[in-house]
Amino acid sequence: MSAHSNQDAATKPLYDGWTPDRDYRVIEQADGRHLLFIVGNHRVLRIGAATAARLRDGLDALTENEVRDWNALVTAGVIEAVNPIAAAAAHWSDGANLAINVNLTAACNLDCSYCFADGGDYGRIKGRLQAETVPQIFDFVAAHLTPSRTVRFEFFGGEPLLNLERIAEICDHADRLRRASSIQSIFRISTNLTYLPPEALELLVARRFIVSVSIDGGQRTHDRNRPTKTGQGSFSRILDNCRRLRAASDDVLLVARMTVLGGEPTLLEDVRELWSYNLFDYFQIYPAVVPAEKLTRISRTRGAASAHLSSGFMPQFLELVAAYPELFRPDNRFRGVLEYERIAELLLRGKIALAFCSGGRNYFTFSPDASIMPCHRLVGDTRFQVGTAARGLVDEPVAWRLPVDANPVCSRCWARYVCGGGCKQENLVATGDLTAPNPELCAYQTRMLESVIQVIARGDEGYAERSRDALDDLFVSCGRPVADAGRRHAGAVNNATFELISKPEDES
Repeated sequence: MSAHSNQDAATKPLYDGWTPDRDYRVIEQADGRHLLFIVGNHRVLRIGAATAARLRDGLDALTENEVRDWNALVTAGVIEAVNPIAAAAAHWSDGANLAINVNLTAACNLDCSYCFADGGDYGRIKGRLQAETVPQIFDFVAAHLTPSRTVRFEFFGGEPLLNLERIAEICDHADRLRRASSIQSIFRISTNLTYLPPEALELLVARRFIVSVSIDGGQRTHDRNRPTKTGQGSFSRILDNCRRLRAASDDVLLVARMTVLGGEPTLLEDVRELWSYNLFDYFQIYPAVVPAEKLTRISRTRGAASAHLSSGFMPQFLELVAAYPELFRPDNRFRGVLEYERIAELLLRGKIALAFCSGGRNYFTFSPDASIMPCHRLVGDTRFQVGTAARGLVDEPVAWRLPVDANPVCSRCWARYVCGGGCKQENLVATGDLTAPNPELCAYQTRMLESVIQVIARGDEGYAERSRDALDDLFVSCGRPVADAGRRHAGAVNNATFELISKPEDES
């Protein structure tokens, strides 16, 4: 059959202005089969190798029969462009609860090899958050509450449990706010959990905290990456405290927050070791953006184009994704890797990411120096300060609120409505510009999306139907704001060319 370009207007493909790798993506699976990802509504379809080859050249290369089948799916709403419409209509405050990151102390008892905070004080701030800041935080909450009327408090440091008194004050103040106004609060802490006095354990359990534990893998990996100030290992102490916390409550959500440098043991081996303890509900996996062989602190390279992923990370990531479905077992409490599950939700439910994170949108950091910052990684850098605890916001963080389609680089990327534009702080470290993407991290984000698409396409039993309702509370990718794009439901629409993988029952 001849190509569409030799056909009459009746066989012209709908959306004929679409281009490969901007409006759709052809993906080859490990088994040689091919998938088609539709950027406009996040649907995934299975296609043959010949069709895949023609689609890589553009819609004009399709045969007459392929165009007919394509147009039938466009008419049925299986192929559509609702995502750019939803993104253009969204306001910067949409898609996430208000989140207040409370930087409680500059003190930390570990000496992590890759620490972006220079050991807790960011090289710029000292001391602990004081009591007078607490009512100022709640003044800010009242002024910036989102329609959900829910606030997530993110306790951070340094090691936040070294300022337990202030955590308790904020929790008590949040209780009073709830009784007075029905505003709900979610409490999450990012901690190394080397320090867990009885009163801290009691508070975490009583308030049903989400506890994100910085633990980079099994003992060998973790003790190498995250030693104490005196050079001793911290793994055994952390694991003991995780067991204490789990024994005290089955309701506390425990997240293993892994920063990965590559090397040995592998990422999969480290995940399997932590998984085997059956303590963690979720894993959160971040590639360290410094070379493993140099272990240079990120904050010391700020503004210089010198931050890179470890060369060993990507192959290890792919190995983990290949084995990922094997980790879901009824005898283990594991519910998934947060980043992967957020992507799966966007694809299966027809949602879009309005930005990479909520920084400067619905997320702000309060620190001991009385600053308000749009990102916890930039604490103390006055170039990016947007307010003070006493005065609230004094500068609009415009660069943090630009939609992804306003970025000249991201607007041409097929992953834009899943990625949302990349981490601005990591962009800054790599390129010196908040809005200029780090190419290595772009490659990781797109490869992660391709990998989750392939997991869904493999059809592992029960994976698509898993509940992902808890993700909005878990601060995935720094509170990535997510919205329903209004994707249409699809009926029995498969044809000889295209097979829909995400079925109607998988949609909201």
